[in-house]
Amino acid sequence: MDRFREARDRGGCYLLRQLHADGSFGSPEAGVADYYKVPAALQVCGETAAAHRLCDWIRHHGLMENGDFGPRPRFARDYFYAYFNAWVVIGAARLGQFDLANRGMDFLMEFNDSESGGFYSSPHDRRDFTRQDLWVVSGCGQAALYTGRNEAAQQAGRWIQRLMDAQPAYPEKLYTVYSRSAGLHLEAPAAGSRDAGDDDDRRYCLVNAAAGDQYFFHPGIAGGFLSMLYLASGERQWLALARQYMRFAELATPHLLTLLRAGKVAWAASLLYTVTAEPVYRNLATTIGDNIIAQQHEDGCWGMAGMSSNDATAEMVYWMDQVHQAVGG
Repeated sequence: MDRFREARDRGGCYLLRQLHADGSFGSPEAGVADYYKVPAALQVCGETAAAHRLCDWIRHHGLMENGDFGPRPRFARDYFYAYFNAWVVIGAARLGQFDLANRGMDFLMEFNDSESGGFYSSPHDRRDFTRQDLWVVSGCGQAALYTGRNEAAQQAGRWIQRLMDAQPAYPEKLYTVYSRSAGLHLEAPAAGSRDAGDDDDRRYCLVNAAAGDQYFFHPGIAGGFLSMLYLASGERQWLALARQYMRFAELATPHLLTLLRAGKVAWAASLLYTVTAEPVYRNLATTIGDNIIAQQHEDGCWGMAGMSSNDATAEMVYWMDQVHQAVGG
């Protein structure tokens, strides 16, 4: 039984039911926060006509003059602002919708820090104390690869290398936030400080926990992007760095492997298995893949705290396809 393909396609059917006759998707109030992963998810399911309809709607109703995507609800204006745009760029590029991809990437490059090589997390601040997050930089790096911005992708890779070089307690802990003024951030800003926000300690440090929620997507999105950078460049330093980030995942507790946040780890493991043929990566991809399948609802969707079913389902569809590509089954 092709269980990963079947789970992907069941999720894809759920997404198709959320696509409206005019090409728009999901909740109008959620805007980009509902549709941003969907072009890529529909593409991997082979639903390219539906994906084209959505892209055409984005072109006429969601693409802004400056290359940003909307409508954007208030909750999507936080430090992960650029992450939403990166998904749209990737999906559009995979579909050959190059106007959306290139104009969207032009906007993303406004987040690029030419000094560090990373991408700012803030929608507006571009100062030495403005934070830059591992998952945002990795997402923007992928978008750069898909749009041929190879130097920006290489710079993002070098940023990720410096983040690893600065780790004080790896692989027991993975610190994930950097700024030029402070370097690696080892704790959340104090309440009342200029950098304080609504984010909590999980943004700053991933630990190998046996219970509770952890941002376990960090080693996955870094390892996946770096694997892609290796495939694009042939430079083995990126493969070595991908393996180094995935070391955290190899040592992860069984609890972390059950989180839907582990989907990015399954993707990275799938890429590394494709490149290396090492069983450890196949086992990691299939273990997480099976855990994701076990959490799929009868109607084909997935749900996760803090995410809409549309958002979570589009992402799980994409990762199920990556596991299917690598290992079948």
